[in-house]
Amino acid sequence: MWKKLSLLLPALLVVAVQAQNDISEFENPTDCGNQATDWKPCIERKIADQVFGSCCERFVPPECRGLCIYESNPIEARVVLMHTIQPSRCRLYKYLSAIVHCAAQTHDNSECCKDMGVEDVGPQCLQLCRPQASPRQLWGVKSLRKDFVSCLAKWDQIMQCQHSGLRARKIPKTPAVTHA
Repeated sequence: MWKKLSLLLPALLVVAVQAQNDISEFENPTDCGNQATDWKPCIERKIADQVFGSCCERFVPPECRGLCIYESNPIEARVVLMHTIQPSRCRLYKYLSAIVHCAAQTHDNSECCKDMGVEDVGPQCLQLCRPQASPRQLWGVKSLRKDFVSCLAKWDQIMQCQHSGLRARKIPKTPAVTHA
């Protein structure tokens, strides 16, 4: 038995050292998510939308979740906005900060938004390009503040930037433990 254990111990040590080297970190790719790549997203849309939607399930009511997709096509983005904010549906003044918070996933995408002209509408629009300190903050009383309403004209660019700011995480490899 001791012989088997002495053979197994070095193998376990190697596995433990390898596991330490595979600590989860954000990747910092150079071929996506930056100005040089025209803000090409690093994560495919389907997966990005799943992450966005998952967060929205926690913070956003069902009538507002139509906005919880990274729609960067200008026409489609406007259709999504109109269907979501029709009278008596989503109260954006209550939930836009949560939607933006979920879209950002902890990344400040202001640089992309500036590059895409979002700030041209007004400096307040950059608030839609970064995570929110308080995702439950109200952005108006009974209706969305007018200065934020004007920002919605750039919703497709905002979503493009939020999507391009997402990064994949390295998932630590879990060593398979074999019993002798």
